[in-house]
Amino acid sequence: MTANRLASPRAGRSLEGLVAPLREHVLAAVAVARKLKLDGGWIEKASRHDVIRTGSEERAAWAAVAVTLADMIRTGHAADGCRAKAWFGLSDLASWSALDAPLQPLAGEVHLLELLPYLLDTYGRTTRLDVLRDVSLSVSRAERKKVGSFYTPADVADFMVAALAGPAKAESDEWWLDPAVGSGVFLAAALRRYASGDRVRFAETKLTGCDISPQACDFAAFTLLAGVAAETVNPSTTWAAIRSNLVAVDTPSVARASDLRARLAPGGGPLRLICNPPYATGDVVPMADGRPTSSLYLPFIELSWTVASGPDDAAALVVPLALGANRSADHRRCRSAMSAHGGEWTLLFFDRQPHALFGEEAKTRATIAIKRPGPTPASIRTSRLLKWTSRQRSTIFTEKRTAEMGQAPIARLVPKLGSNAEVALYRALEPYRLRSGARPEPSKAAASEIVGTAISSDVFVAGTAYNFLNVFRNYPDKISWRGTLSASGINRLHCSTVEEADIVTAILSSRITYWLWHVECDGFHVPAWFLTELPLLNMRMPERLAEELGHLGRSAWAGLQRDVICSANRDRLTFAFRPTEISNVRSAIDALLADLIGADPDTAAMLREFERQVVSIDGSVRLARNRKDEGVVE
Repeated sequence: MTANRLASPRAGRSLEGLVAPLREHVLAAVAVARKLKLDGGWIEKASRHDVIRTGSEERAAWAAVAVTLADMIRTGHAADGCRAKAWFGLSDLASWSALDAPLQPLAGEVHLLELLPYLLDTYGRTTRLDVLRDVSLSVSRAERKKVGSFYTPADVADFMVAALAGPAKAESDEWWLDPAVGSGVFLAAALRRYASGDRVRFAETKLTGCDISPQACDFAAFTLLAGVAAETVNPSTTWAAIRSNLVAVDTPSVARASDLRARLAPGGGPLRLICNPPYATGDVVPMADGRPTSSLYLPFIELSWTVASGPDDAAALVVPLALGANRSADHRRCRSAMSAHGGEWTLLFFDRQPHALFGEEAKTRATIAIKRPGPTPASIRTSRLLKWTSRQRSTIFTEKRTAEMGQAPIARLVPKLGSNAEVALYRALEPYRLRSGARPEPSKAAASEIVGTAISSDVFVAGTAYNFLNVFRNYPDKISWRGTLSASGINRLHCSTVEEADIVTAILSSRITYWLWHVECDGFHVPAWFLTELPLLNMRMPERLAEELGHLGRSAWAGLQRDVICSANRDRLTFAFRPTEISNVRSAIDALLADLIGADPDTAAMLREFERQVVSIDGSVRLARNRKDEGVVE
C-alpha cells in the first residue's frame, strides 16, 4: 500500500485544485524574475549534453524562483531571494530580493517539497473549469493536451517506485531512468525511498532521465536538489551533477538508435525504467519495427525491452487503458512484442468513473504496467477494470487484486480479469470463439427501425453503457411521442426469426455478457466488434435448451420494459432499459449458459457478486435495485 500523500487527488478536492492557487504565486515570481534579465550561462553549461536546445533567459528566470523555493524548503523560513542566491553560490549582479513578496504566501507551507514538482509548471491553470471561467486559458489547455502532459500524482509514483525497487541493501546498485521526466515526480519518489546511504551521491549519480523540453529537465533537477537541499554542502555543484544526467532529447528517436542506455547509464547495476509518457495522439512516429503509430506512448512501452533489456532490469509505466483494450494494428503489434520479449508483466487497470487516477483535470482510463524479469513468452497478470471513489484511493494501489493468466496470448487484447474464477470462466469461453453456423451480424440502426409496438426479429444494443448493457427490442410508440428520437451509436442485430431474437435477447441481457464486456472493452463503449465476436452467440444447443433460453429472453424483455429511463441531449431522446426487475431471470440465464460451456456451477453467483461490486463501487453507492421478489421466471 502506498502512502496517502498530499500531492494526490483527495476527497472533495483534486490535486490541481490544491496546487493551482499556490502556483499562481510562483508564476507571479517568475514574471518578476524575467524583468531582472538574469544570466543563464550556468544553466547552459550544466545542460551541455542536451540534443534539443532553447534559450536560457526564460529558464534563468524560472531557475531563480526554483532556487528560492529550494532554499525555503531547506530553511523552513519565508522567501529570501538574497539568502537563496548566496546559498546557491551565484554571483550575478542582479538582486533577487524582488522575489520575496510574490513568494511570501508560500511561507509556512509544510508540504512545499512534495508539491514542488507541480508548482514548476509553465502551463498554469488548464482544467475544463478554468477555461470556462477564463477563455484565454484555452490556449494553454490546448498546448498541454497536444503534448499529453499531465503530472503524475505522488501516490501513483510512490507505488510504482516501490513495485520496482529491490531490498534496501540493493538500492545503491540500482539506477533509475525516467524517459519522460517532466518535473521529476518519479525520480523524486525514488529519492524519497532511498534513505540508507549517501542521498546526495545517489541523486547525483543514480537518477537519470530525458524529456523533449530542456526546461522540464531543469525543473526535474531542481526538484531533486530540493530533496537533498539540507544535506548538500555545494548546492550548485549538486544541481549541475543532477542536471548533467537529465538530457533534453526526443526519447523515442534516440531509443530507436539504441543509444539511450549508452548516454545515461552511470555504470553497472540493474536499471529501473519508470515513466508517465505523453498520452497525446495525432503526430505519427515510428515504433521499434519502423512502422508508424499516432499513439505517442507506445514507443515508450517498447523501452521496457529495448532499453531495460538486462536480465535484472525492470520497468513500470502508467499509460492509457488502450494498451490492453485498443485493437488497432499498432497496439496489436506492441502487445505481440510485449509477449515475445518475455518477462513477467502485471497490468493494473483503473476506470475513470466515478474518480480518475490523475484527478478531475485528466479524466482518463489508465493502466499501470509493471515488467519484471520472467519467462519467454511473457507471463501475464491482470486485474479488473477498477471503479473506485476517493474514500478508497489509499487502498487501490496493490497487486493483490491481480489474477495469473500465465503465458497467454495477448495480441488481440489483454482481458481484465481479477480472480482465478474469472480466468477459468474466460478460458471456458475460448472454444466458442470459432464460428459455428450463421449468427446475427451487427449494423447501425435508424430511428425508424427502433420504434414500434410489435416484436420483430431485431435486437438492439446501445453503443455506450455503464452499470448495464442497454439491450432492447424496440422503442414502444407510447414513449416515443415525447420528442425526437436519437439513434446515435445504436447497434442492430437482425435475427432470422423472432425465436432466434428471443435467444439473443437472453444472451445479451445476461450478466455473463455484461462481465465479458467489462473484461474485453473499456467499460463505456459497446463496439460492434464485441457483438461480432461474442462467443456466446456461437453456441450450438439442444432444442429443449434453446426453447428454455428463448422463454427466458421473452421474460427478460418483459421485465426490461418495467424500468425505462428517458434522457435528453440537445432535444434528442434516448431510452435505457435497466435490468433491475429481472434479477432472477438473469441468474437463470447465467446458470444455463454456464452449464452449456462447462463452467463452474458457482459461476452465476460469481457474476452476481461481480455486478454488485461494479455497480455499488465501494459498498455505499447503490445505483440499482436488486429485490429477490422481482423478475421471477414463471
